Amino acid sequence: MAGGDTDRRRKFIDILDDDSLLTIFYHCRPDILEEDGIDTGDIDSRIDIRVPDGKWERERWWYKPAQVCRRWRHLILASPSYLGLSLVCMTGTPVADMLAHSPPFPLIIDSLSLGSHIPAKNEEGTRLALEHHDRVRRIRLRMRAPQLMRLIAAIDGPFPLLEHLYICPLTPPDTNWPLPSTLRAPHLRHLVLHNIAFPIGSPLLAGLVTLSLEYINPLAIFSPNELLQQLSLIPHLETFDISFYPALSNEDIEVQLLQMPLSTHATLPALRWFGFEGPSAYMATVLPRITTPLLEVIEVVSTTSNPLTSSILFFLQSMCETENPMLCSVKVTFYNVHIIITMYPHKRTGMSTLRLRLLCSHPALGLESMVEVFDWIKAVFTEAESLTLEDKTSSELLKEFAIRAESRWRELLKSFNNVQTLRVSGGNLIEGLSRSLRPHNGESAIELLPMLRVLSCPKGSRVGKSCRSFIAVRRKAGYPVTISHH
Repeated sequence: MAGGDTDRRRKFIDILDDDSLLTIFYHCRPDILEEDGIDTGDIDSRIDIRVPDGKWERERWWYKPAQVCRRWRHLILASPSYLGLSLVCMTGTPVADMLAHSPPFPLIIDSLSLGSHIPAKNEEGTRLALEHHDRVRRIRLRMRAPQLMRLIAAIDGPFPLLEHLYICPLTPPDTNWPLPSTLRAPHLRHLVLHNIAFPIGSPLLAGLVTLSLEYINPLAIFSPNELLQQLSLIPHLETFDISFYPALSNEDIEVQLLQMPLSTHATLPALRWFGFEGPSAYMATVLPRITTPLLEVIEVVSTTSNPLTSSILFFLQSMCETENPMLCSVKVTFYNVHIIITMYPHKRTGMSTLRLRLLCSHPALGLESMVEVFDWIKAVFTEAESLTLEDKTSSELLKEFAIRAESRWRELLKSFNNVQTLRVSGGNLIEGLSRSLRPHNGESAIELLPMLRVLSCPKGSRVGKSCRSFIAVRRKAGYPVTISHH
């Protein structure tokens, strides 16, 4: 019986016409750039090509189907444009043999190293693939400086098919390297540069959809006026991410900005995602001069040494109030040295509207920064019905964090008068919150979180004395809160 089923399946696939088979092959293609966390609010996931996770290897999807039988191989190889076929050059790929014995399909160069030198034969293979200017569709290079510099020099002249370019040295150099001035890529859409000089005025920028500039020294390369002027000439830009040299301080920036009066305003009509990290003085100068009518997601990185300035906080406030006046839920995740705040506009999507990453030496200090931020933008939380507090600090910091943070919780929770569900992870975190929620000095039982109806804890967690006391006080006052588990 089993043999008969196999025969029937084989006959069915054999009687499929060519068009039907091609349609099946078409739907087998992996969607490399539009999946796996793109709606998480994390700019690292949004700019998928800057994450060295090996996804481009999936462009080899057609290799195995082409080996099934002569008919399948003929159909696949005869439809390279329809199926989007490419040859992938990765570490370990025998590039010379592949180029000599494969059809002249577009090339994807994905040369990544996580620490060690890339073998000489693999560097040579990458260089050999780069010589085929007219076939290269994507380039991703991440390796040690000497090898990377040699390969960057090979990215010159016309690359008529190039759509994605990602360059990242493993060890940041002392200065930003330039791209070859002769590079031309009229179809370039995604550009991610680490420690590479921003090519002001380059024709590479005109058609970009994604621009990520990491670890750059902006004042040594371009002024705020030049940045604004260039951004205004990229009409299709949807994602923009910029971070500065770690060595640059607010003081360094402020001194130089005093010598650079601003006169330019930029409108980015298509921008939806924006992220920045570094001295806040620079972005505090630039942000008020950018108009972003479609902005949906902003990721900000702040540190205790480089806190968010009032100009940036005002920008966040205006952006939230204008674009997404009713946030449905807020999630705060605590780590040892940073806090991530993610805000969501409505229930049926994973798309966040605002993501802040606050760097700190201790989560309790990060909580202080977060209270300041929330105080600026608390008006947009009036409709938030759900608040999630997630603790991912190490065990040695957990109890200390809960104790040091108690006074700050009250300030934080005053921004959430409409929250009905509070989700908390971590037993000590729950206890610390519960102590904060209990009435102080004759306060009403509903001074904080007056609409709270559900306190959700992780499965298996124990509810301590402070939490039980809080539940009892609310029940006695006629505002019961139910304990649930997630």
